[in-house]
Amino acid sequence: MLFRAVALSLALMIGIGTLLADNPRLTVRHVDTSRQPLRIVVDRHLQIPLDARVLEGGNALVVTAGPPDEKAARLMERGIAVLHLPDSEGKVDLAKLMRALAERELNEVLVESGNRLNGALLRAGVVDELIVYLAPHLLGDTARGMFDLGVLTALDQRRELTICDVSRIGPDLRILARL
Repeated sequence: MLFRAVALSLALMIGIGTLLADNPRLTVRHVDTSRQPLRIVVDRHLQIPLDARVLEGGNALVVTAGPPDEKAARLMERGIAVLHLPDSEGKVDLAKLMRALAERELNEVLVESGNRLNGALLRAGVVDELIVYLAPHLLGDTARGMFDLGVLTALDQRRELTICDVSRIGPDLRILARL
């Protein structure tokens, strides 16, 4: 069950696109847990609204590529951790982010983001496994995909997965796959 996966994870990560579209809390609410996961927002340009629900109650980390500025200072005044990790292209360095999380002893991060951050994490080589929930619906070719990996021009560019588990949750399938 997704609620259980969130409760067991040490951290839950989203991108700024997901935050701006959904304004989630990223808290465990439907199962008993002794702790809430660290809530991480990857936000290259520090677009996060100061009233975003994910910031309520602290226990949040905003990761940006920009230099420290007034907004970062305001977040830190509220007890929100801000981490500046730019790469050579001005994006968030995701490999450095994973190392920083490991230094904090956060060895399991559940990512529930859109195709841009999902694709960037795969390209950075920092994904160990995928948990995919497949609903019995067809959306067509104009629906958003799960990963922005660029255009596939040859079959040898595909990503190989090992399916480790498939289970039903109501009408949906839960698929656990490792890269």
